[in-house]
Amino acid sequence: MPRTTPVSLAARERLRCHQAAAAKAIAVYSTSLGRLDTINSRRANVVAEQDAFVASAIAEVAAAVVAVADLMGADVAASVLDLSKAGVRRMIKDKE
Repeated sequence: MPRTTPVSLAARERLRCHQAAAAKAIAVYSTSLGRLDTINSRRANVVAEQDAFVASAIAEVAAAVVAVADLMGADVAASVLDLSKAGVRRMIKDKE
């Protein structure tokens, strides 16, 4: 059933203020979400770069262990470097 009393101007103004506040809150949320996406993307790039540095360092250490094992033998190299014999042998095998 339709309303017979007109809506007051004050009520209309309150409704407009509420709608404007809601629109502003949604805009702030959207901006924040975009910023978060940008930051996550930058973070992923930095992590990937650091992962590459770590992989390179691991390869360098493995090459050094293999070089020591070539000079001293796998068992002595494991003892001197305080590594497991199986680990040294694995590094030697991986380098072949």
